[in-house]
Amino acid sequence: MSPRTTARPGVTRESIGEAALAILDESKSESALTMRVLAARLDVQAPSLYAHVSGIDDVITLVHKRINAGIDTTALLGSEDLGDLRTMARSYLNCYRSHPVAATIIASRAINEDYALVIYEPIAGFLERVGVPAPSIMPVMALLDYLVLGSAVEPFSAGFVGTARSYEADYPALGRALLASPRKQIDESGFELGMSALCSTIEQMRSDARA
Repeated sequence: MSPRTTARPGVTRESIGEAALAILDESKSESALTMRVLAARLDVQAPSLYAHVSGIDDVITLVHKRINAGIDTTALLGSEDLGDLRTMARSYLNCYRSHPVAATIIASRAINEDYALVIYEPIAGFLERVGVPAPSIMPVMALLDYLVLGSAVEPFSAGFVGTARSYEADYPALGRALLASPRKQIDESGFELGMSALCSTIEQMRSDARA
């Protein structure tokens, strides 16, 4: 009899991924997710989970797959409009920003499974169509990843815990900058500025390729 036929009814790989993501969303650290905690969330004994998953890394794969399923790349299909790249990047950011602890884990994982590769294929195809030279496509995708995942995992504004005026005495330029920038808008403005810079770079590559 295979392991799957002896598994407790009601527990599936999908429900395991859903429960694991919920645990990570409720916690401040990836250490909160263990097989024992996951089993308790699903109201089963930890050993029974191995009828569905091989271990915690397999569980993280389910989490990764679940988050990636929310990324909408349809705007890129057949498109040559850089506005569509912005739309896709925003969807990518929103999916990972909603799950910051999981995003921290996933950001360091290899990109070698279909659920991950299927996100990058339409981006690569889009960059080909808009005229990004072949040697630059992977670096441009890397830059997009840095921008999205960096924004999702480590919000820049969160590092400045004091009021703007509390920095003025020792760090006057920084204090003035913080005073001029509404704290709630810094991360959004930074992301949009980064996307504008990326799109301008792509436009320049396209122009150079046509020259």
